Amino acid sequence: MIAKINDDPEIWRIHVDLPQNPLKYLNSYVLPHRDAPLIIDTGFNRPECWEALRSGLEQLHIDLSRASLFLTHLHGDHSGLTNQLAEQGCTVYMSPTDHGYLGSMLRGEVWPVMEDRFRLEGLPETDIQAQHTSNQARIYSAKKLFPIVPVADGDELTFAGQSFTAIATPGHTKGHLCLYVPEHQIMFTGDHVLFDITPNITSWLNMTDALADYLDSLQKIRSYPVRLALPAHRECSMPMDVRVKQIEAHHAARLGHVMDILKREPGMSAFEVATRLPWSMRGRSWEDFPATAKWFAMGETLSHLDHLCLQGRVRRQSANGRRSYYLCQ
Repeated sequence: MIAKINDDPEIWRIHVDLPQNPLKYLNSYVLPHRDAPLIIDTGFNRPECWEALRSGLEQLHIDLSRASLFLTHLHGDHSGLTNQLAEQGCTVYMSPTDHGYLGSMLRGEVWPVMEDRFRLEGLPETDIQAQHTSNQARIYSAKKLFPIVPVADGDELTFAGQSFTAIATPGHTKGHLCLYVPEHQIMFTGDHVLFDITPNITSWLNMTDALADYLDSLQKIRSYPVRLALPAHRECSMPMDVRVKQIEAHHAARLGHVMDILKREPGMSAFEVATRLPWSMRGRSWEDFPATAKWFAMGETLSHLDHLCLQGRVRRQSANGRRSYYLCQ
């Protein structure tokens, strides 16, 4: 399904369905142009996503040999179909940080280390093994690395006859980028700001304090006037500054919840903390969470524990192959 969402510049949205995924769909944005069309993000590397994206691009008469693809970040629901587009001549723009990390993932250097970390933090082995067949971020990502034009913070880019500014917004991933149209105050926010769900902020191998980086990035984009925010998932339902304040409040509350849990029950593992945090899962209990939901919840819990440890408010203790957490006195 495609829809025109802005006239000047002309912007279309392709709904790329994400089957059996709580995100529901990806918004792939397209700026048509005879000589230099722009596509932003792709969808998972699976047939249903490719059919939706391919059909939308054909309806818009996009010549992929002249097109540019801007990837906001490395996650499979954003970059999974990149090879299909690149093989037809599309030029790919991306953060070299996320491109390098994606390469490490494809070489098998990331997931085993993350599994060992989550195992140490208390995630049951059955939930870890389930990721091999149920975690769509693993099974529907790009299968080989693609060449890119590297993009850095503040780069001025021209696509579809329009000037853009790349904005580095680390947090959701280390190399996450937003794309801004200064003349029209339009921002493609990727997963940095979502409006009816909260972006997942997890613990990364290449980030010491992902949550601090993310909160700093929220502050950073406040300096940009935004008339129209275009998120990668769902809809824009309120002004950007209002949503930024809501997300900041969400993380402040979550940090408070973690502290309260450790005050009541010192010495808990990250997994045990995660089971006691409030999650938005339509009333389902932790025991009913799918294994992939538990993985993402663990990652988010760890990002908050990492942050509190680095602030000196919580201490981490390791013994007998297990990590536990305590409030600092």
